[in-house]
Amino acid sequence: MFDELDRLRATESLRRLLTHYAENAEANRESWQDRVMELDGRSPDELVRLHGELLGHEWIEQNVGVLPSLRAGALPQCYRVTAAGLRALKRLRQDEEDEPLSSAA
Repeated sequence: MFDELDRLRATESLRRLLTHYAENAEANRESWQDRVMELDGRSPDELVRLHGELLGHEWIEQNVGVLPSLRAGALPQCYRVTAAGLRALKRLRQDEEDEPLSSAA
């Protein structure tokens, strides 16, 4: 059985991207965020795949409404983290905290 948390755990870029959206939502989870256009030297194609994976797991959602302004090389206010995305990160952190206990036994 496929566990999407295994993928999140194993793919640092995916985890960093989701963490970026989660951290920027701490002040207001309802606000839309600009799309991450650069991450750890990843190619634009890799970023498209990572965003697609986050969308596919419903860890972020996409603003399909009206964008407030257009800027060359930017996609303003188009993504925000979902409750499922926050839960996935929380569960991942809990699993990481529990690991030392289970490996010590």
